[in-house]
Amino acid sequence: MDAQPPAAEDLHLPISLAWAKGAYTVSIDFGSQAREARLILDTGSSTLVVLPHAYAPDDDAALDATSWAQQLHYGRGHWTGPVVRTRVAFGDAPRACGLEDAQVALATTGAEDFHDADGIFGLAYGGLDTGHDMARLLAARGVDPALTWPWPFGGTQDADADALAGLIVQQPPVALAPLFSQLAARGRVRDRFGLLVHRALVHVGEAGADDAALDADPLNRGVLVLGGGEACGELHDGAFQDIRIVHDLYYNAGLVAVQVGDGPRIPVPPLDAVYADRAASNAILDTGSSFVVLEQGVHDAVMADLGRLDPRLPALAQRFRAQFGKDGQGVPNAEVEALDWPVLTFHLEADDGGEVALACGPEAYWPRNAMSAGQAFFLLMPQLPGWPNQSILGLPLMAGRFCVFDRDADGGRGRVRVASARPPAGA
Repeated sequence: MDAQPPAAEDLHLPISLAWAKGAYTVSIDFGSQAREARLILDTGSSTLVVLPHAYAPDDDAALDATSWAQQLHYGRGHWTGPVVRTRVAFGDAPRACGLEDAQVALATTGAEDFHDADGIFGLAYGGLDTGHDMARLLAARGVDPALTWPWPFGGTQDADADALAGLIVQQPPVALAPLFSQLAARGRVRDRFGLLVHRALVHVGEAGADDAALDADPLNRGVLVLGGGEACGELHDGAFQDIRIVHDLYYNAGLVAVQVGDGPRIPVPPLDAVYADRAASNAILDTGSSFVVLEQGVHDAVMADLGRLDPRLPALAQRFRAQFGKDGQGVPNAEVEALDWPVLTFHLEADDGGEVALACGPEAYWPRNAMSAGQAFFLLMPQLPGWPNQSILGLPLMAGRFCVFDRDADGGRGRVRVASARPPAGA
């Protein structure tokens, strides 16, 4: 029988920046042996994907192979692999919550950098979770039974990731069921979840800190509340602001304007109509992004406004980008702290038809002791090459906040409720 929590209770789970470094992970137990894997919480995707080393499918008596495969691209990375059904569980008894037949993709080939994390827990909607049925191709190649696990493509010319991905997308598509959607549909939890986030990048207080030490740092800790919840008063302060979700492809929002300090509002253009099917709106709320990625014209206007306040501001940001592009490093904390950085304000469509104004302070978009002790990272980026004119509102905008992704509000249209987070104990 599937593990099921008592009715109307929320499941509070610890999350951490320690393993993925630029995203939060939650522990999920996989298979008959309940092997623990730390998966990135990503509201910008829907797939449940795990690296085989963390899951050990060969030892899983609960595994049910399928004829399906998936291939996905995440920014600069990509992966390809089979889809299986198996047991997954969150938390400890008697409050465990899970499924006996979750659909899990195994990242068998590709070049995805999860740092020390073991995969991704996609929290977006079903429209992003598509696989392909390989049965006809496998039968033609003499694979019997025509199943994708064990993975039948290693050691052939198809092992090249790009060629294999191209082969997979030619096969019939299959709509898969995201894990959270399955949990909600079967009544395991209510169709919403809360995230308490303190930072966008891992805080490194001392040089040489290992993952365990990073995980013990309260600035790197957060909370995932499956099924909740505004009622979690211990996690937030003050009233909630409600961001309207304008489409359920991603957590699509309407970004109206961005403001630098007390300067004039910078209007954000609507999404180009040519991208409507692919992107749905001009902004998404994405916990899988360590950066706030701004539509190109808005980005350029923000940088220009920083320069009008002080020409040293965009100059230091550009120097960080050059350094980051060269070796992945930041700039010294002291150089950032020597300058007077403004608050950035993001104006979004509100659930009541008005606007929500979310302040993003320099401690959020220029986090100190980020990735390494003594260095800071500038977490604003221009539009990605080949990306629609859509802003990606990542962890810097959620830092210091408790965000409730209320998926069934307003007849299923949804909203994201945002309140100030309680400061971490001991920080």
